[in-house]
Amino acid sequence: MFELLYTSVATKKLREPDLTDILIYSRINNQNMGVTGMLVCLDRQIMQILEGDEEAVKCIFDGIRRDNRHTQVEVFYQGFIDERAFNQWTMAFKLLEGHEASKFLVGYEEFNKDKCPIGMVKDNPNLGKKMFLSLRNFLE
Repeated sequence: MFELLYTSVATKKLREPDLTDILIYSRINNQNMGVTGMLVCLDRQIMQILEGDEEAVKCIFDGIRRDNRHTQVEVFYQGFIDERAFNQWTMAFKLLEGHEASKFLVGYEEFNKDKCPIGMVKDNPNLGKKMFLSLRNFLE
């Protein structure tokens, strides 16, 4: 089992119809490829975790990297895992407003209230995984 976490910046603010289209396509594609994960959006910033067979995850990520709706696509962690963290979702989703993301990170030593939460997790992959797990638990 393999996971990949990345961040990107959308070329424009994603509106509800844009997000709906992305989620419908992602969920069908991920299901067909046996991939699960979660997508988080904060303004134009995107953070996503993908998990599944290494080849399938990298294939999906290559498509994301080529998608002209994304800029500044950066992998901040990839590696092998023992089990899925998002096995219930082909693509869980959370749209964060303002500083809502901060409440999932407060209490960690690396927390910086003046820094964008997605920027914080790019600097610390462990914190990024913790944020995804906190958001997952919030959805359950």
